[in-house]
Amino acid sequence: MNSSRFSFRTALATAALAALAATAPAQAEVRVTTLATPLTTAPNTGGGLNDGTGVWFNVLTGTAESRGFFFPDPLFADGLFFLLLDTVTYSSPEAMIFTQGFFSRGNGVVYESVDNPNPAWFGYGAVIGPNTGYQSPGAGFPDIGPLFGNGQVGRGYVGLTIRNPAGNSASDVFYGYADITINPNFSLTLNAFAYEDVMGRAITTPVPEPATALSFAFGLAGLAGLAWRRRMAPR
Repeated sequence: MNSSRFSFRTALATAALAALAATAPAQAEVRVTTLATPLTTAPNTGGGLNDGTGVWFNVLTGTAESRGFFFPDPLFADGLFFLLLDTVTYSSPEAMIFTQGFFSRGNGVVYESVDNPNPAWFGYGAVIGPNTGYQSPGAGFPDIGPLFGNGQVGRGYVGLTIRNPAGNSASDVFYGYADITINPNFSLTLNAFAYEDVMGRAITTPVPEPATALSFAFGLAGLAGLAWRRRMAPR
C-alpha cells in the first residue's frame, strides 16, 4: 500500500474521531463531595433565623464549613444549605435544614408529602428525582426531628433540589442529596453531599459496598461463635 495514501487515511480518520469527540455531549456525572472531617452542628441558641451557628454547605461549589453566630456573605446563593441544632424554639432540641438559595428559582428540599411538608428521610439506594416526595421550593418546613420531622437517629439522606444557575425557573434544577448522621441529641453531622449534573435527572443514594456488607456479616458470625463458645465452656 502506498505509504502517503495510508498516512492520509490515518490523518482523516483521526480528524473524524476528534470532531466526533468535540461534538459528543459530556458524560453525565454524579458530583460527590466527601468531607475528610465530617462537620457537626453546635447548639444554635438564636433559633436559626437570628443566629448563623451551624454547618453551611454549597452543593454546587463543593464547599462546607462550621460557623458561629455570623451568617455567611452572600447569604443567598444557588446550592447553599444550612444545618442547625435549634435549642431554644421548642421544648426539646430540634434538628433543621434551611435552604439558603433563591426559592423561586428552584432551590429546595424534598419534603415527605403535601400533608407532611417536612424534609423526607431517605435510606440507602433511594431514588431522588422529579417524582419523589413533595417538591415546592420554600413552601415546606425545615424540621428533621424529633418533634415534627421524619428523621431517625442514625445515618441517612435528605433530598435536595439545586437550582441550575444557567436556568430561570423552578424546574431548572439538579437533584442531589446530603449525607447526614442524626446524633442522639439531634445534632446533625454532615458526611458528604452530591448532585447529578444532568438537569432533571434523578440521583440514587449510595449502596454499601458488598465487601462492607460481607465484613458486617462475618462480624456477626464471629460474635455468634464467641457467644456459643462461652455457653459451651465448662464452668
